[in-house]
Parts: sequence; structure tokens; C-alpha cells
Amino acid sequence: MDLLSITDLSRDDIMGIINRALEFKKMKKQPQILDGKFIVTAFFEPSTRTKLSFHRAIKGLGGKVIDFIASVSAIQKGETDIDTLLTLEAMDIDAFVVRVRRNGAPMEWKNYVKVPIINGGDGTNQHPTQALLDLTTMYEHFGRLDLKVAIVGDILHSRVANSLTQGLLMFGGKVRFCGPKEFVPARYDGVELITDSLEEALDGVDVVYALRVQKERIEKLPINIDEFFRRYQINHKTIKMAPEHAVLMHPGPFNRNIEVSDNIVYSERSLILQQVKNGVYSRMAVLERVVGS
Repeated sequence: MDLLSITDLSRDDIMGIINRALEFKKMKKQPQILDGKFIVTAFFEPSTRTKLSFHRAIKGLGGKVIDFIASVSAIQKGETDIDTLLTLEAMDIDAFVVRVRRNGAPMEWKNYVKVPIINGGDGTNQHPTQALLDLTTMYEHFGRLDLKVAIVGDILHSRVANSLTQGLLMFGGKVRFCGPKEFVPARYDGVELITDSLEEALDGVDVVYALRVQKERIEKLPINIDEFFRRYQINHKTIKMAPEHAVLMHPGPFNRNIEVSDNIVYSERSLILQQVKNGVYSRMAVLERVVGS
């Protein structure tokens, strides 16, 4: 099987991955279920957290990582991404973890590649393992997923917002989008509120989920960054618009003192480092499901 989109999974599938991730997290040593397996991480777009988290997860389960680096590959000589993947597949590898700038590319590649593909992010479309680690972090903290979540920032260009929203809606979550009109969709099925008012968005929520401005996907910024900072930064003052029990999350990388301030990024209300930690174990659970069986 593959994992290309969060919608490839049912509610039961997601809960199974969450519970398995939390089991892996408690183990001093995980079972070596990927022993003898070779996993290629083929990232055609930069990554720190996702790529290294997958490396840690693969090695923690006894697998071997083959790290394909596009910038020093035959891609620079004109080789297509399809030919690259087919060449790597011919080396008897067991699965791909991919990241690509183009929306829908991993879904297209499945018409050619026979081994499983795990989508580590495609353009502004999907990032299923980020959604899974976020849901794991929320479930670990709150014990449930029918939460009220305000996603704040550049939602229009965010694959994370897509996958997380779709995942939360499966569990009866209430999702709100907040940002300047240039950064939020005009409508989104299932979202209860789309607003440019931070105070309105944060009222009564359980989770404040901040997003950075995706500068690499925007030719010319449609807004002034100082204005964005003034209206939408999550800091020790604006977090008080949310209830005292509300927590801060962010998928990273974050821009300090733009969408989140220094005084809150690693505060007691922040789950950001827990997200990073849970990313390893959530991806172990995905790898077990996709490759280990």
C-alpha cells in the first residue's frame, strides 16, 4: 500500500497509527521490523524535520536509508523525476519517501512505480505524515480529537493545513481559518469559520496552530510582512485571546518573531517540540503499516 493523502486512511486507520506511535514512543528499543529493507528518501524540495525524522524512524526499525539528493544527481543533467525513480526502483529498493514541489506528483508516479510511496509533501496539496504526527500530539495531550482548532497564517499555500483539516474533520473537529484575505481560501468544505480577525478565530479554541508565510511558493508577497506580524503574530499577549487550556502548535520551520514570538515558541503552552518527537514515532507507525508487513 501507499500513503499519498490523509484521505487514503479511515478513522480506524488513523487511530491505529496514533496508538501504535504512542506504543513505539514508550519502547526503549523498537522491533526491527524493517531489517533488510532499503528505503529511499527522494526529496526534490528542501526539508529538515520530515526527512531526518524519516531517517530516524527507518533506522530505529532496523531499515537502511538511501538518501537521494536531487541537487547532485542526474536531475541536473536533464533526467526526469520518473526516470530517476524507476532507476532507483531497479536497484531493488523496498519503498520511497518523497517530497516534491509539484501538486499531485506522487499520485502520478504511482502509474509507473510498483514499490510503495509515502508522500512527505507535494506542493500545496498534501502532507499526510505531518497531519498524523499533529493528530498524535493532540490526542496525547487532550485524549480526544473532536477539538476546536484555529489555523492561523498562510493557509492558501499550505499542504499542512489541507491534510490536518481533513484529518480533524474525520473526528468531528471544528476547524477555523484565520489570516489576511490574500492567505485564506474564500471557502473550504467543513471549515466552520474563515476570518481575518485573530480574536474571533481564537475564541474558545483548544489549539492555536500557527503557519509561516510560504515565501518560496509566492512570486511576489501580496501583503506587507510588518502588517502580517502586527495582526497575526501569536505571542504572550495574543495567546490570551484563547482559553487558558489552549496550546500552541506549529509544523516548522518557523520564523521567530514573525508568526510566533520568542516568548512563546518554547513556552509551557507550546507543543512544538512534542510534535517533532512524535513525528519520529508516527512515521515508524506509518512505515510499519506500509513497508513492514
